[in-house]
Amino acid sequence: MKFQEKHKHIRGRGLISSSALGLTDGLVTNLSFLTGFSGAAASIGLIRFAGTAAMLAGAVSMMFGGILAARSELDLFKADSKREAYEIENERDEEVAELKGLYREKGLNEEEADMVVRRITSNREKFLEDMLTNELHIHTSDLENPYKVGLVIGLSFLIGAFVPLLPYLLSPLKGSSLIASVALSLAFLFGAGAWKGRIAGRRLWKGGLETVSIGAVAAAILYLIGTVFVFA
Repeated sequence: MKFQEKHKHIRGRGLISSSALGLTDGLVTNLSFLTGFSGAAASIGLIRFAGTAAMLAGAVSMMFGGILAARSELDLFKADSKREAYEIENERDEEVAELKGLYREKGLNEEEADMVVRRITSNREKFLEDMLTNELHIHTSDLENPYKVGLVIGLSFLIGAFVPLLPYLLSPLKGSSLIASVALSLAFLFGAGAWKGRIAGRRLWKGGLETVSIGAVAAAILYLIGTVFVFA
């Protein structure tokens, strides 16, 4: 009979994390940029153009950055896997002793550790998988497709960065656009933070307020910097 999990675990952790990173980074980055630029520029057209350019440039940068980061993790995993496979093949006794020591550290006695290791090492693939998991704390389930990661981060950044830009595209007035942009962005940030908190099992308001605080502080700092440049 096939074993079925009684309690569901979080699926696609890497992609969820990438999506949350892209959304919040895109929103905070463009919100901060637009509020700072609004303090320095008088033309709503120039603000729109600069915000759109920053959104597109950031999305492309984040997409390729995500691809390279995930690709690096994959390459490092392959290198570690290759090295461990070589050691299992050529230094088997040392690897068996090392694995047994790892299980002893987990609380198994000598006899229990010996029995578990004997079963694991009878299968070369399981032996390699167990060494990677217990010694290096890495597993194939932790890895994501680099291009999928890059696409998720890039699109999420694009969506997040569009939120603070939207009021500037809809209104011809800089002052009202600024207020609406900040309000809409903070509401979106609260929702994104609450979503992350719900997935992580945290209180919704705590996750929401934490994310909002970061966005508000970043926007305020850059707005002040932009205002200073106007009067400099």
